[in-house]
Amino acid sequence: MAFVLRHGLETTPELKDRLAFLMNHRVLWTFGWFAWTIAALAILYFYFVFAAAHQRKSHFAVYLTVAALGPDLAAQAIEIGVLPNAAPDVFLALHRVAVMLSGYVANGLYSMTALILVWGARHAYPAWVSITGLAVGVFGIALSVAALLDSVGGMFWTNVFLVPSLLLWLAAVAIIDVQEKFS
Repeated sequence: MAFVLRHGLETTPELKDRLAFLMNHRVLWTFGWFAWTIAALAILYFYFVFAAAHQRKSHFAVYLTVAALGPDLAAQAIEIGVLPNAAPDVFLALHRVAVMLSGYVANGLYSMTALILVWGARHAYPAWVSITGLAVGVFGIALSVAALLDSVGGMFWTNVFLVPSLLLWLAAVAIIDVQEKFS
């Protein structure tokens, strides 16, 4: 996102530059959004396995992520299949719809799932791992609020903190679970 998609997002303030990027780099744009599609499926898989590993009655939490996939994949379909050919006035409206579907609705549901799962498994990990997981949920909710408010700066900065927190939490859970399995 930081290297490819940003050229077509609000972080590039000039609409003509955004549209030119989409027209001239459609394969990169499509690949970037396809990577986010794979990430959405990966987070569902992680949450499902995490809930199962901790034998929690976390079906509701996982169902939140399943529910998030619909708006997230719809938003990514708009970004990939509609926006590169959209007229400038339609582009802005449809991109805002995509942000609301993915950034607000889907991300809010993914974040609520993280909070529920982390809280339910808080005793299974060192405190720092649980705090990192809670940070994922909090930064994710903050991102959803920023998307709702159409705050480009808010979306940028929450992602700056959300993505590293998510990666750290995922890595910590994986390392600790593997260590426990082989010890």
